Amino acid sequence: MKASESIERYPQKVREYANYAYKSIKILCKKTGPRPAGSENEKAAQELMLEDLRKYCDTAVREEFKCSDKAFMAWVPISAILLIAAIITLTFGLAAVSVAICAVILCLILGEFIFYKPVLDGFFPKKTSGNVIGVRKASGETKKRIIFSGHTDSAFEWTFTYHGGRPAVLGVIVTAVVDILLILVTSIVLMVMNSNAFAPMLWSAETPVGFKIAVVVAYITVPILVLATMFSNYKRPVMGANDDLSGVYVSMAVAKFLSDNNIRFENTEVVVMCAGGEECGLRGSKAYAKAHADELKADGVETVFVTFDTIRELEFIKIYEKDMTGVVKNDRKSAELVQKSGQRMELEIPIGAIELGSTDAAAMSQAGIRATAVTAMDPTPARYYHTRLDTEENLSLAAIETGVKLALETAFLFDEEGIK
Repeated sequence: MKASESIERYPQKVREYANYAYKSIKILCKKTGPRPAGSENEKAAQELMLEDLRKYCDTAVREEFKCSDKAFMAWVPISAILLIAAIITLTFGLAAVSVAICAVILCLILGEFIFYKPVLDGFFPKKTSGNVIGVRKASGETKKRIIFSGHTDSAFEWTFTYHGGRPAVLGVIVTAVVDILLILVTSIVLMVMNSNAFAPMLWSAETPVGFKIAVVVAYITVPILVLATMFSNYKRPVMGANDDLSGVYVSMAVAKFLSDNNIRFENTEVVVMCAGGEECGLRGSKAYAKAHADELKADGVETVFVTFDTIRELEFIKIYEKDMTGVVKNDRKSAELVQKSGQRMELEIPIGAIELGSTDAAAMSQAGIRATAVTAMDPTPARYYHTRLDTEENLSLAAIETGVKLALETAFLFDEEGIK
C-alpha cells in the first residue's frame, strides 16, 4: 500500500503535516535561536523535539555525547597560518621544514575534511550535545527498521559564503591548493639540488630565478590566507532553519502522521533520530551508530537509515549514493528505495554524489549500516548556506511538503518490500 492510499483525502491531510513541520521550525527558531553543537540553545531545541516525539512515539529519549563545536572547521584557519609559516621558512632556506609543514596541512585536510576524523578535537574544549531518538514500534514481530533523520545543530557563519558566495569560497580553496603545490615542489627540488634538507637563502645569487618567482607568487597570496583565518565567524552562529531543521521536522512529521492516523506497521519499526553535532563533523550520528551498534547490526532486523538535509530547492533535489566529498559510498539499494518512492509520487529524483561536504548518512555507512541521504539545495552552494540568511523566513513550504510525502512513501514502500 502506498502512503497516498493509507488515509482518505491524503493530499489535503498530508499538507497538514507539512504545515506542522513548517510552523514548528518557525516557532523553534523564535524560541531558541541559533544552535551550535553543545550549546544551551541546541539543548533547548532538542527538549522541544523530545516533547513532541513523546506524543507520537512509544519511546523517546535524549542521549548525550561529548564533542567540540569549533574543532572541525578549525583546520581552515590553522592551515592558513601554517601555509604562511611554510612560505617564510622556505624563504630562509629551511626547505625540509616547509615540506613538514605542508605534510601537517595535508593531514589536517584529509583527516578533518575528507574523512571527518576528530584530528583536532583533543585541542579544543568539549561540550555536551545529544541525539533525540523516538521509536514507533511494530505491532508484531520487528523484522525491519527504518530510521529517518535530520540534524539539530546549526553552523557558525562561513564568512566567504555570505560576503562573496561560490567565487569567494573557490578563491580560498584554489589559493590554498596553489600555495601547497608551489611550496612542496619548490622545497623538494631545492633539497634535491643541494643534496640536503636545507637550501640557500632564497634570494642568494645561486638560487635559480624560477624558484624566486614561485615564492613571490606565494607571498602575493598571503593577504588571502590572512583572510582565510576568518573563514568561520565563531561570533555568529546561524539560524539553520533550512540546514537542517527542515530535515528534522520532515522526519518528525512521519511519526506524527502515523500516530495521528493510528497507523502502525506490523513488522516495521519506525525511528526518528534528531542528531546533534552534525556541523562539527557528524559527531551525533557517529555517537548514535556506536551506542546502538548491537541493535542496528546484530539483532537480525533489516535496517535502513535515511537522512534529510536541507530541503529547500526542489529543482536540485538529489539522493546521495556517494557521500563525504565522494570518499564514502552510501548504500545504492537504499538510494533506489527512496528513488522508487519518489516515482510513486511522479517525482524523478536523480541518484548521485555529494559535491562537497557530508551528511549523517556517511557516518552510518562507515559504521556498516545501510544509509542514504536526500537533499534539495543549490550545490553551488546556495547563498543562505551556513550564513545569517538561513532563517525561518527563508523556508519553502512546497519543498517541505514534498519532503514529507517522500519520507512517508519511503516508509510505506520499505514496510511493503524491504530492501531489494
